[in-house]
Amino acid sequence: MKILFIVTSADLGYWLAELTRPYWHLTERGHEVHLASPGGGRVVHDRLSNPATKGSWEANDLVSKGFLSDEALVALLDSTTALNDVTPEDYDGVHVVGGTGAAVDLFPNEHVERILEHFWSAGKVVGAICHGTIALANNPVRISGRKATGFSLKEDLEAEKLYGKGFIPNFPQPVLEKAGIDFVHVEPWGVRVVVDGKLITGQNQQSASEYSIAFNHLLAGSNPVLSA
Repeated sequence: MKILFIVTSADLGYWLAELTRPYWHLTERGHEVHLASPGGGRVVHDRLSNPATKGSWEANDLVSKGFLSDEALVALLDSTTALNDVTPEDYDGVHVVGGTGAAVDLFPNEHVERILEHFWSAGKVVGAICHGTIALANNPVRISGRKATGFSLKEDLEAEKLYGKGFIPNFPQPVLEKAGIDFVHVEPWGVRVVVDGKLITGQNQQSASEYSIAFNHLLAGSNPVLSA
């Protein structure tokens, strides 16, 4: 299957683990992943998500370390497709990468709205994690009444202490709640993944691996884990 990853073009950047972990889990199962962004071309990550950065929040992120050590994979981050050039019919699922930049240029965004509308109308898998979940609000009719998670307001208020007040124009939780989402979350930086039909969402970077595995199961239409 072919999966579209939507990544922010904003200078605040995407969060590495929210791109690299889904990329790893999906390609490991033989899926093909393509990256697209509002501006096309090079996308940048939040420096605190890079394991090699001094003061990184992800110093032990082995998956991102491996991704960044592969020149062919790094090259993908320099050549993303512009969203207005994306043909969503070519894909079986979509994943919206998180990171604070997603709250800058993925909502409101008419190209994101157009792309996501195809996945909704075709009954395909729609996934988003952390700040990337704000992109779901581009299609309020599609998400109203559904259950989802994302970076919580409590987490954003904590992040303000680091990034500064007004670091993003909108916080995901209130935007999604206004759009009609039944927003659920756990404590700040706890793990939470929510599956509602073909919609899958993850709360934050700590949820990236669980989200990625659940995304894979949703694509396959089955879960290979059996309990006794």
